Amino acid sequence: MAVVELSIVPIGVESTSLSSYVAQAIRMLRASPLQFELTAMGTIITGDLDEILKTIREMHESFFAAGLKRVITQIKIDDRRDKVGSAEQKVKSVLGKLNQG
Repeated sequence: MAVVELSIVPIGVESTSLSSYVAQAIRMLRASPLQFELTAMGTIITGDLDEILKTIREMHESFFAAGLKRVITQIKIDDRRDKVGSAEQKVKSVLGKLNQG
């Protein structure tokens, strides 16, 4: 199972607000089987890497379908194969170590 951090930024839009574009992308995630967490600076997606990458591609392309001419998509992938992990588990691990010292 992979944990992916995603940020999609449309370039050349009229407003400085991007929330309507973020909402467009999140609607696509809601329609997918993937687990996700929306944060202030990006979205964390957990699930099968192939399904995540397929969904990210669809999200990226949806911005062009909406008439945009340029989109920057940043992807950070943590693909651990020795055990099942999650975004929550990663945070708990760090907090646990903080509480030890």
